[in-house]
Amino acid sequence: MVDTIKANRRKIGLFSCILFGLGVMFPIAPAGVWGVIMPLSQGHMGLCYLLAVIPMTFTAWSFGCMGAAFPRAGSSYTFAGSAIHPYAGFITGWGILLDYILFPLMNYIMLAIYTQQLFPSWNYNVIIVVSILFVCVINLLGVKSIASVNNIITIFGFVAMLWFIFSAFGAAGSGTGLGLSSKGFVNPETFDFGLILAGTSIACFSFLGFDTITTLAEDIREPEKTLPRSTILSCLIMAAIFVSSSFIGQCVYPDYNSYADPDSAFVDVAMAAGGNALVTFVSIALVACTFAFSLDMIAGATRVLYGMGRDGVLPKKIFGYANSKGVPVWNVILVTVVCLVFSNMSLGDVIPVINFGGLFAFIMVNLSVVVYFFIKKGKRSGFANIMKYLIMPGIGCIIVCLLWLNLSVMAKIVGFCFLALGIIYLAVWSKGFKKPIEGFTSESAEEIETEEIAAEDTEA
Repeated sequence: MVDTIKANRRKIGLFSCILFGLGVMFPIAPAGVWGVIMPLSQGHMGLCYLLAVIPMTFTAWSFGCMGAAFPRAGSSYTFAGSAIHPYAGFITGWGILLDYILFPLMNYIMLAIYTQQLFPSWNYNVIIVVSILFVCVINLLGVKSIASVNNIITIFGFVAMLWFIFSAFGAAGSGTGLGLSSKGFVNPETFDFGLILAGTSIACFSFLGFDTITTLAEDIREPEKTLPRSTILSCLIMAAIFVSSSFIGQCVYPDYNSYADPDSAFVDVAMAAGGNALVTFVSIALVACTFAFSLDMIAGATRVLYGMGRDGVLPKKIFGYANSKGVPVWNVILVTVVCLVFSNMSLGDVIPVINFGGLFAFIMVNLSVVVYFFIKKGKRSGFANIMKYLIMPGIGCIIVCLLWLNLSVMAKIVGFCFLALGIIYLAVWSKGFKKPIEGFTSESAEEIETEEIAAEDTEA
């Protein structure tokens, strides 16, 4: 009976999940971090991406497991709160706010940078302020996610990156820069594992978004199998693009200390690979992608704030309020104000802080798998269970933690101060950690569904 209902309701297969995962990730993401990772790693950006995919793959597995168990959740906030403890969920949600609130700001900065590449006479500050206010108005009007347009824009981003890769391979083959050299991947003269590890912690930024696949869990066939596979495969496919583009980009433009502007470093590399035509196409793609992603990221940030407000852990009248169209008005305004206040920051300042929140959430999701499945549910008999629910999430947790601690000093100062503020707020709100947080459940989707069907059979 249960299996029949599941089969009728869940129709999305593995291939569709992978396409969705690729769609919500940023195919041209390396452009945003090029001027940060290349100098930091001393020309080893491709290696940084290759190393980053290791913890991201283990973490993707953990998100898949938790998404299958709690399909109504779809966020690290709820995963940690349901699997570990509601207070752990709050701290996780508080930490991920750094990611969700600053991610739109990063998009606005990139949008302004590459709009100015297309229209050099336009004022940077005017572009970024107008963009922030425009996206705010669209969200306040309750305009739904432009899903069909987003699909086209995502394809546009893939085309831009593939054009860059093919052009760069052609240029390198003709002798541009280093030519086709292994030094584009590993250069013994500048190799420093500590710096590469720091670069790897930034490279993880480009993988943010694969966790969104978990929001499809209720409509997926065999989510316990399909979700982990789709999240992992999405990461691996994007990793292939990130590694190859970084490698060949370093080959055609090896002098990572001579970028005209670190924030728009990719322009210099694209110019060396394909000239003005490629630079123009890449700039248009980046403007389109960052605008579309700004709309979605504002919606994502306000949903997290709304969820915490609805649960009462943030002032409900403000954060838990939504108008008749379902728009969390005060949350949209708050995120907009934050973006306006910090609009003069550089990508090199914003991205490490974003990664602090993202990597912290990844640590907590990996821990959630161990606590929920291995400890609470007792799935520790047999090699398969030990591998799935202890070793894989354990490795992911340890490596992500290592990368988290290798972020810049500034990112750690801002991040740990923000977490400390959250803990203090929680202590005051909960009256010394005594007041419970409502809204979390320790029951998995399968248990809840079985209970509902049993109740329906009893009534019948």
